[in-house]
Amino acid sequence: MATNAGDNASAVPAKCIACDRELNQAVVCDYCHALNPVSAPTDYFTLLGVPRRYDLDMAELRRRFLALNRHAHPDFHAGDSPEVAELALNVSSAVNDAWRTLSDPVGRAEYLLGLLGGPASAEDRSTPEGFLPEVAELQERIHDARADGDAATLGRLAGELDGRYRAMLETLGELYGRFDTTVGCEAVRQDELKRLRRHLNAISYIRKLISAAKG
Repeated sequence: MATNAGDNASAVPAKCIACDRELNQAVVCDYCHALNPVSAPTDYFTLLGVPRRYDLDMAELRRRFLALNRHAHPDFHAGDSPEVAELALNVSSAVNDAWRTLSDPVGRAEYLLGLLGGPASAEDRSTPEGFLPEVAELQERIHDARADGDAATLGRLAGELDGRYRAMLETLGELYGRFDTTVGCEAVRQDELKRLRRHLNAISYIRKLISAAKG
């Protein structure tokens, strides 16, 4: 059964630093509402209290981010001890980093691929077959249009690339939707991770082309 890259977020085994009760969620105690440090193994999904998967409820993600951000905002702890104020600053920074990563579909996909043990872009720069020659052609068309001051062609290319980018995001969701972390064959699992890497590399090229066409 497909799990969409791991529905279950990692456990939060730590105990509250204030009341010593077990934490049911990262950083905020359910019992005394004290702020707790972000433990080293805590990933962004666990920090924001959402399933570790690509397909997220974005409204729920935003709700959880805002709730945590209010609780951890340094201004909320302005009258507390220097230690608590520093803790709030660190937690707030981590929460904001988590939101920036998970709210962006490509950032979320890259982050999740890393959690699943997939290759980073620096390790694997491969793209789908036949993709790079197409990129080179598009780069040349953009360069020529910009050299000629052809705003109409640049606008048309930007629109086409925007459409392609949206389609590639849909495909990205489908790839993660089919990914099964419980697959018995490790070779098959690694092939799926490499396929995701190639698709993300292609998306990176398309993003750069969009910037070039619009810039």
